[in-house]
Amino acid sequence: METNEISYKGLRRIQQLEKTSPLFTKIDVNFYHKLLEYLKNLEEGIEREKSPENIKLFNDEIQNTKKIAFSIYELREKKIVQAALSKVRGGKPDLKNVLDIEKKLYDSLVEQIILSRKEILEKKPEEVKKDETKPKTLRERERKTNSNPIIRVLEDMPEFVGTDMKTYSLRKDDVLTLSKEMSEPLVKRGVVKQIK
Repeated sequence: METNEISYKGLRRIQQLEKTSPLFTKIDVNFYHKLLEYLKNLEEGIEREKSPENIKLFNDEIQNTKKIAFSIYELREKKIVQAALSKVRGGKPDLKNVLDIEKKLYDSLVEQIILSRKEILEKKPEEVKKDETKPKTLRERERKTNSNPIIRVLEDMPEFVGTDMKTYSLRKDDVLTLSKEMSEPLVKRGVVKQIK
């Protein structure tokens, strides 16, 4: 399913095809770029719009489009992970409809799985025992090194740029860590709650 122009209907069709097929759906080589352009045009449409009803329609379309786009990405991401596992286990996954930007993820996963297998399966017993005393997961390592507070978002918030110059789009019930300098003002405003 190759589409040259992005539309809500076209995105729904791609989403359904990704859901129902074990193979990668054929999409435009510039799909992600065109998707971002489509969202940008919708956001610019809001700026030109005067009618509150039309502004709400634009906002709804933007939110729905983002949900579908994220779903498409997650479905393809899952297939990339499965393809990487298949490759490492001696399979020949069909990658003909994988985009170059997605191929980077595939290649890095294959490489990481191979490295992990060697590291785990080719060590001497005493090296394995030494490693078992280290934090086992990325989450555990983050807990040991991350002193930032953990917060829960209490209400949807408009997109903003943090003190670290990253763009944040926080939604109700998100749980994340933010630096104290960013989390404290949000806690004071009552839009987030510190949980740890």
